This record gives sequence, C-alpha cells and structure tokens, in this order.
Amino acid sequence: MGHGHGRWWYLTLDDNSDSDWTDAEASGNDDEFEELHDEWPDFDLEEDIFGLTICSLIRDFHLLAWKKGAPVNRYSRLAKSFTLLLVCLAIQIFLLAQVKRFVSAKAVHDVRMAYDIFEQHMYNGHTRVVFSEPLIERRGLGLEYFNRSRFDSLSPGDQTNACRIPLSQPLFFWVILFIWSLVCVGEIRKTRDLFLSLVWSTDTCSNMRDARGEGEPGALFVVARLTKSVKATLTMCVLLPRFSMTCYLLWLGCRWLLATNNFADLILNSVALEFILCLKDVLFKAMVPRRSTLDLKATKIQPAQKKEPENLAALIGTILWGCLAAGFVTVYMGIAGVNGGQQVLRDYQWDIHEVCTKWILQRYAV
Repeated sequence: MGHGHGRWWYLTLDDNSDSDWTDAEASGNDDEFEELHDEWPDFDLEEDIFGLTICSLIRDFHLLAWKKGAPVNRYSRLAKSFTLLLVCLAIQIFLLAQVKRFVSAKAVHDVRMAYDIFEQHMYNGHTRVVFSEPLIERRGLGLEYFNRSRFDSLSPGDQTNACRIPLSQPLFFWVILFIWSLVCVGEIRKTRDLFLSLVWSTDTCSNMRDARGEGEPGALFVVARLTKSVKATLTMCVLLPRFSMTCYLLWLGCRWLLATNNFADLILNSVALEFILCLKDVLFKAMVPRRSTLDLKATKIQPAQKKEPENLAALIGTILWGCLAAGFVTVYMGIAGVNGGQQVLRDYQWDIHEVCTKWILQRYAV
C-alpha cells in the first residue's frame, strides 16, 4: 500500500498534466486505456523521373501564377521534365515489347515443346490435342495412363528439359514469383499513395497561387492545394502510366519466369526485370541538373491521412499488400490439381514433380 501511494505522489508532483491518469489510478480504475493516435509528417517526393515531373509541374505553375522568375525558364523546365518522362516511358514500353517478342515468346515456345514431348512419351501416346496453334500441345488422358517407368527411356536432353520446368518445383517457383510480385506490388502501392495524397486528399483550388502551404520557411514547399487541371495532368501523365506499366510488367515477368527452363536463370531473370522498373532512377541520376534535384528535395507532400488511430487495422493493414501478392501468385500458378490463370503451360497436369525427384537428387547433389 505504501509503495502505491508513493508512486501516485511522485507522478502528481512530476507532471501536473497527468492528473487525469493519477486520479484514475487512485480510484483503482485500471480498465480504461487512452486511445493513441499517430500523426504522420509531410513526406518527400521520390528522387526519380516521376517525382521530378510532379515537382516541376507544381512548382513551376505556382511560380508562373505569381509571375516570379522568367517565364521562359519555367516553361523550359516543364518541357525538360516532361521530355524526360516521355523518354523514360518510351524506353520502358520499347523494352517491354522487345522482351515479349524476342525473350518471353521464345522461352514459352521452348517450354511448351518440352512439356509436349514429356506428355506424349509418359502417357505412351494416350494423349489429346488441347491446342494446335501456334504449335501442337498434347496432354495425357488421365493418370491411369501415366507410366512412371517410361521416364528412364526419355533422352537425357528431354529429361533435363522436363525436370527444369519451373512448375516441376512448385514451392521454389512460388517463392520466386512471390518476391517478384512484391517488387511490383511495392511500386503499385507507391503509386496509390501518391494518388491519395496529391489527387484525392489535397484540397482543390482555383489558382495555383494557393498551391503552397502558408507559413512554410525558406525554400520548403509543402503542397497544400492543387487545381483540377493539375490533378488531372498528374493522374493522366504520371500516375496512370506508372500504374499501367507496373501491372503489365508484373504479368510479363510472371510469364517469362514460368517459361524459364533453368533454375539458376530464374534468379537472374528476376533481377533483369527489375532493371526496367529502375530505369526512372537511372535517368534521374544521369540527366537531372542539381537545381532541379534541390527543388525536389525541398518539396513535401501532405499525407492522405494526417492522423490515424493506433488500432489493429492500422498496425496490420500493410500486411494486406503481402497477402495480395501471395494471392495473386497462387491464382496465377494454380495448385496441384487446379490450373491457375497462367497461359504458358495451358492445362498443366501437375505430373512432373514426383517423377523428377530422383533426377533432381542425382544432378543437384553436392
């Protein structure tokens, strides 16, 4: 009892602002907890081509509205920023088209041929033609016709081609696809956060003079308001292309990885795919002048939700993005006995893993 009174006395003398808490403690009511709130600070734009374009669009139109600086300088920087954005998007689109044409298509063709040979041999001709274009793809009529002993009579090359199909090791391949999906989901999440902060939550004004927050010190520029035209430009020229590019790259990457008939190349191809996403960073570091970089660093965006209660939904909400990636991979791949949305090995029979176990152990033993 004496110890309890001593603690109450200490708290009361130490901080009078805690009187409510000490009164509650003195009365013995320990069941009520004060709800905590997190206040999110303004955050920086990313130092890449997309961040540069957003910064230039907002800052330069704000200065033009106030008639500060030479107009030719403002329009020149706007033209330069949008030119870099178009160059970045053009290179990304070109690379995606060429990867699909020369890399992914060839890999899909080869893996389909390898699986067709496997099915025709292991089912001893008891197959059905499921697709005839662009090449014949046959599948076994049923597991009752599947003859495991015929695997040894396959040529060494055909054994290698079949057992190195990524779906022959579904758990390993699921993890690879999950990591790649997380990379793309992270990019989608950044785009979504920018949309909520800049377009959805930022107040709308009639003139870009009011874009800057009041009372901001020095060169610091906090985006407080935007006009409808600027919001529309940001959405159509920056956010929507970034979102579309990421979604397409996610699909193309999954398709290429599933057709990669070599376990080691799965890792290398994942890194190669991320290079396309990182192009915005490469161009920024190589071609953006120091003045624009300083302006970008001095530009802040208000969070979409400035205050958030500390509850379970807020604490675990970000985990849902990981769940989204895991769900996408599972739906894309499918599970044993159930075909997913992938169109690389259509009507896949899930009949390689067990028969290749011995082959894997022999050739990947240390």
